[in-house]
Amino acid sequence: MKKKFCYMGYIFRDCHKAFPAFYAINFMMYALSITVGVMGPLLLAHILELAAGTEGNYGSGLGKAIMLYGVCIGVPPVIGVVLRSCYHAAEVRGKKYFGNQLFAFSRKIRLEALENPEVLDKFYGADKGGTAQFQFMDRLIQVTQSVVLCIGTIIVVGRYSSILIFTGLIELVPDIFTKLYFEKRWADFRRTQRIANRRCSYFLKLFTRKESIKELRVMGAEQYMKEKWVGENIRKLRGLRDVNLDICKKQVYGIVVINACYAFNIGLAFYLMVQGEISIGAFAACLSAFTMLHSSLGSVVANFAEVVQKYYVIEEYYDYFTIPTEENGTEMYQPFQDKILAEDVHFSYNGSDREALAGLNLEIKKGEHVVIVGENGSGKTTFSKILTGAYLPSKGHVTYDGHRTEELNRKSLYDHISMVQQDFVHYHFTLQENIGIGNLKRMKDTEAMKELLCQVAGEELIEKTGGLDVQLGREFGGQELSGGEWQKVAIARGLWKDSDIIILDEPTSALDPLVEYDILSKFVEMIRGKTSIIISHRVGICRTADRIIVMKDGRMVECGRHEELLQAGGEYAHIWQEQAKWYV
Repeated sequence: MKKKFCYMGYIFRDCHKAFPAFYAINFMMYALSITVGVMGPLLLAHILELAAGTEGNYGSGLGKAIMLYGVCIGVPPVIGVVLRSCYHAAEVRGKKYFGNQLFAFSRKIRLEALENPEVLDKFYGADKGGTAQFQFMDRLIQVTQSVVLCIGTIIVVGRYSSILIFTGLIELVPDIFTKLYFEKRWADFRRTQRIANRRCSYFLKLFTRKESIKELRVMGAEQYMKEKWVGENIRKLRGLRDVNLDICKKQVYGIVVINACYAFNIGLAFYLMVQGEISIGAFAACLSAFTMLHSSLGSVVANFAEVVQKYYVIEEYYDYFTIPTEENGTEMYQPFQDKILAEDVHFSYNGSDREALAGLNLEIKKGEHVVIVGENGSGKTTFSKILTGAYLPSKGHVTYDGHRTEELNRKSLYDHISMVQQDFVHYHFTLQENIGIGNLKRMKDTEAMKELLCQVAGEELIEKTGGLDVQLGREFGGQELSGGEWQKVAIARGLWKDSDIIILDEPTSALDPLVEYDILSKFVEMIRGKTSIIISHRVGICRTADRIIVMKDGRMVECGRHEELLQAGGEYAHIWQEQAKWYV
């Protein structure tokens, strides 16, 4: 309950910040709607009494009453148009505000948290709930309007008989309980379906991405994957069917009870008229009021149900903000002058009972060209994330001249580090943007960019694409590159940042050995004087290294130069000999 009150406070705060003017207009429109709604039955009774001659000379009074009644009928549609216009304008502002809020928080999430499937489920829920706050507040205002209108109509019928107040309120009870039950069922069902929905989305991507569909077709696994997708959808739809059937059964009971209450109220008013306790005009007013009450109660319960439904969606939105964020250090990074140290570094991925790094100790000196090698699963890529401060060790420390990464301001550290990741991104932008993202301040320096691209990839890539302003990637009608060409673009992007430290994680995995040698030779020349770390499972690039670090089972097992490690006959020599067989 404490959580619900807390989240309600967040909703009111955020909605006030996002679109305050919308609610001011809403309140005025709904106040006008309530006024004309309550006046309608009273004016109808007055018109009928005047028409029956109960108030003597009624000529001019009847005309005014009819005109006012006409206004009461004509105003609500106009109010509806105004509210719809405001609604659409506010919805755009809401999407922008809550989308920005979600994006700003996502930038602060600890990157290692993204290894947790529960975090991905929370993001899926939060993304769906990002615009529900606006709808929640809109429905809440409508509930308030309908409640006030109900009170007003009950007061109207109470003028003629106090017993009608009690019978009017009875109609509200069954509808509230049934709607609350329905929304609770729906909320519980949606929560249980998070993973199923995400899996169905995943299967859909497999069927629409060229990389996966090409492999499935060649492997003959399309039918198998289709059956998995169909099975997942059937399970989801069966659950949806069961919930719907249960809700429909209970809805029938609720409708019967509500309509019985409505019929009873009309019958009671008719009985009072027959007994002479109320006039014909009063009966007409009661008939109009009970019809309005029945409609308003339906609106109250329907909108209240929407409020409950939207709250459960919003709850998922705010739950996302409970994910652990980076505890950003306060100390500004100063380019290191001596060395980077990893001291007894441990790290485990969520859900894994094995340490990716198990007491790693190593040293990287300023200006050194270091190559880190090891078999798959030895912890090389994990260490690159720890080195940049993207992940923090669960035990031990990485220090820059004695300054721990957890104590450093993360942005100030990132500003001095450039990285080409193993799973680099194919940005379906122009070639200029693909490279310029590495350093946005230099995006317009096209001459320097062309020179860099020629150094990394040769003039052939620019000639093939037709220039820096050419769209890349077929998804938006651009020019597709080969895997190796995309990798060259990624390397150029990493070098474009021109940082003091550059890390390349498997930078040439998509290239053949001859092209790899050519690119890395140029790379070594281009980064001379910088601190560079190349991570690779291929040892062919190690000849150029000032120092080679060999990793195994999350630890450093060897360190030295190429010739020294070969002569030592250890892990490095074993890897070298095994890979040499590929070319014999």
